Amino acid sequence: MAYIKKPPELVSRSIKLEQPTNELLDDYARFVECTPDHVANSVLKKILWRDPEYRKWRAEQKITAQSKPLSDAGAIRKTA
Repeated sequence: MAYIKKPPELVSRSIKLEQPTNELLDDYARFVECTPDHVANSVLKKILWRDPEYRKWRAEQKITAQSKPLSDAGAIRKTA
């Protein structure tokens, strides 16, 4: 087993920030000596996972998705 794990995949996404929030993001990134992308990822993960209603909703979504049977169109078929 490797000691160092592969970092999560990064994807590009364009969002619009309010001017004060943009300045705060850049300022904080300079403070912790990292990129604004890293700060935004860290903040979003922390804040979103601390929302108990969201966590409950997400768990319900996973249960619902797991309990749905596969349709014939979605099933993998073997051909002889």
